[in-house]
Amino acid sequence: MRNSRLLTFLLICLFLFEMVTPWNTIYGETSISDVQQKEKVYFEWLGHNYTRNKTGSAILRVTRVDYTTGLFKHEDVELDFIDKSKEYYFRSISGLNKKKPHVSYTILKSGTTERIISYDTQKHSFAFLANQKVAGSRINEVYPDADMYVVENTKKEYLVYSLSKNKLIHKTKQIPEENWDLFYTNVIRGNDFDPDLPLSAIYVVPRIYFDTKSNSSKTYPGEFPYEIKLDGTIVKLRTYKKNNSDDFVYKKKLSNSVMFKQSKAGNLIKHELIINGKIRTLLETNLNRANYAYAIAQISPKGKYVVLKLSYFENKRIVKGKEEFQIFDAGTGKLIRKIPINTTGFPSLMDYKINWIGDTDHIIQSNVLQMGTYRTIESNIITPWRYGNVVSASRYYYTFPMDDYLSMNDPIPVSYKGKYMRYSGQGTFRTADLTTYTPVAGLMNLLGGTVVSKNGKITVTYQEESYTLDPKKQIIWNNRTYYPTREIVTAVGLKLLTKSNVQAADDWMELQIIE
Repeated sequence: MRNSRLLTFLLICLFLFEMVTPWNTIYGETSISDVQQKEKVYFEWLGHNYTRNKTGSAILRVTRVDYTTGLFKHEDVELDFIDKSKEYYFRSISGLNKKKPHVSYTILKSGTTERIISYDTQKHSFAFLANQKVAGSRINEVYPDADMYVVENTKKEYLVYSLSKNKLIHKTKQIPEENWDLFYTNVIRGNDFDPDLPLSAIYVVPRIYFDTKSNSSKTYPGEFPYEIKLDGTIVKLRTYKKNNSDDFVYKKKLSNSVMFKQSKAGNLIKHELIINGKIRTLLETNLNRANYAYAIAQISPKGKYVVLKLSYFENKRIVKGKEEFQIFDAGTGKLIRKIPINTTGFPSLMDYKINWIGDTDHIIQSNVLQMGTYRTIESNIITPWRYGNVVSASRYYYTFPMDDYLSMNDPIPVSYKGKYMRYSGQGTFRTADLTTYTPVAGLMNLLGGTVVSKNGKITVTYQEESYTLDPKKQIIWNNRTYYPTREIVTAVGLKLLTKSNVQAADDWMELQIIE
């Protein structure tokens, strides 16, 4: 059952991955640079015969989105070490790469040889990290943060190598895994490691077989879960469950003053916060009762929020369609909001999971809430996750923290008389109904107009035209006011044009204001 659910989870992830829209060559760039350049950076390793590669050479395409204007630019780095007369292709990696995200990795397959190649965008240099020429062997995965890669050989053995030293450090019959998500590792996989396995750690869980005598799944004798260290040593992983039972006490430190505690004793389950030594109970579940709520907990990346995903039981049967996320402030234990889960009651692994976007604590995504959208913890703002000026299947990273941003959408360029609106913080973005909002002060600065706030009313003026903003349509974020762009532009006597760009995402467009 666990394996089938895991397969379902991976298939859903693959489906969402394939939904990403492709984009193409250079469109525009800004000539003005900030002291701290706010960029979102993409990498693509493209063969010379790839559809969107028009250069005639194998290239690494580095695309930067300028978050001060929304414009983007491509840099194509020629891969002159590739023999184009032979068949070759690039394979992307999925291992965590947060320590040095400016370094891009790929696996190049050419003939019977596989090579791990990296490119450092700061040093503008390539590194050739490993070669595998053994027939039938395959580089299974590359883990940059763990400084390891794994090769699967013809004997179905998994050989773990140091990435930087290209040295064999461990062999195992079970495929190693990387801990890229504590929730995934401990909750979905049911490993219950104590203490928590560090992110990017490479670990192995024991193989499981079905024992017909006991009609249950068992691990092979002598096998146990362990972590692989970079020097090749292994560390046995312990569980926080007691005496091979379901009872446990799990604690996680969220800050110097806050501890999250979850425990099970018999049929009593508790989710608690210990704040400055005082216990604040978030939920207590008694499985002996006919009616109760059962929760699965997860913690935001920086420990600011605790989220309980609740399912409700009546007469000890699950109530289909009655599920919700309850979000608590970890510093106070206060319930901030409840978000009903839009589900038919047919459970899947995706039902349990909130994804924290961009390592922020406040921007989340959950497919069962509304497919393909982001939302914020503090408000009802929902933004479409695909809408931006560059959409790529490759991984990306931000050169600046996203904690003070309302949306993960790339800002939309807005031009007037050849100049582009400048964003010092959150720029123009689209909501789920595709209404484009813009920072009011930034827009009027571009137009050369004024903004006056008096008696709770905001009025904008351009030349002889004035317009008072409807309070119901305003979005306030970080002391900035955002408003539907088209309504302001047309209200002050100007026109707003949209310019689709065939060189970028299908749903990307630039906004141009004209008289």
